[in-house]
Amino acid sequence: MKTFKKIVIWILAIILVLILVAYALPKTYKVEHSVYIKAKPELIYDLTSNFRKWKLWEPWTKAVDSTAVFELIGKEGQVGAIWKWDGKILGNGQMTATGYIPKQQFSYDLAFNKGKYQSKGKIIIEQAGDSSKVSWIDEGDLGYNPINRYFGLMMDKMLGPDFIKGLTKLKNVCESRASWPRIEEKAMPEQIAILIRDSAGPKTYEKVIGRGFGELMAFVKTNKLKCTGHPFAVYLKYDTVTMSGVIDLGIVVEKADKGKGRVRVEKIPAQNVVMAYYFGAYDKTAVTYHILDQYIKEAGLQQAGGPTEIYVTDPMSEKDPAKLETDILFPVK
Repeated sequence: MKTFKKIVIWILAIILVLILVAYALPKTYKVEHSVYIKAKPELIYDLTSNFRKWKLWEPWTKAVDSTAVFELIGKEGQVGAIWKWDGKILGNGQMTATGYIPKQQFSYDLAFNKGKYQSKGKIIIEQAGDSSKVSWIDEGDLGYNPINRYFGLMMDKMLGPDFIKGLTKLKNVCESRASWPRIEEKAMPEQIAILIRDSAGPKTYEKVIGRGFGELMAFVKTNKLKCTGHPFAVYLKYDTVTMSGVIDLGIVVEKADKGKGRVRVEKIPAQNVVMAYYFGAYDKTAVTYHILDQYIKEAGLQQAGGPTEIYVTDPMSEKDPAKLETDILFPVK
């Protein structure tokens, strides 16, 4: 009996010591890892401040947990947007966007197990010469639960490897995109345009486009219309074998009542687009088209129509092909 009492006393003593040690441990924890990326801060910020784009680099994917179901609530890129997941391996959790500092920082609240475990995270981008230092930080309050205090000692071992994996993948994605033209996802408003439909092949594009825009500008002048946008071409059909297609040549105007001859007036509905800002010769745009196609697929979007080329720079006044700006866009959904 005495031996049993001694054992109990020793156990209670050990528990007491562990509790006392626990309260001597830090009440908070911080996990922080960094990587240097040779890419512009705006590119890194775009990939880290939008939950929909996290799947391009985050370590917690369906490859880790095939049972996981992900859901985006709210509008990406805005305070209050929520990224939720639920899976057998990844468990139940969500991130809620709490703050944005363009090209510098994105902040969020992290919660696991339906809010039982909470912390605050942020991704900080700092210019470092020709590179950017990207730091991924997670901080939490361990409260007064002694078990949580001990878990705090292991947080870096638990989260650290995932942070390093995610940052490494982010570095690879960003540096592979460093040579890409600037790409934006935009909401285009409803517009009124005068249009001419025509068809052309590899040997006739220049002639057909020149003739069409000549007719459109003559129509603008005759009817005293006010242009509110640059000339553009919508590629309605394109045969990759013959390199021929059907195109709508157009100019956005403030107002127009009706067309005449080949010229027609149409209202272009509001649409969401992915737009690339290309600089260079018109016959070198193929690479940009491939990049846009990759971007749309990786972003989880779908093309909702043929591409449009907006001719921002007038080739008659700018003779250097490298300075010709053509904005190339795809409507998406």
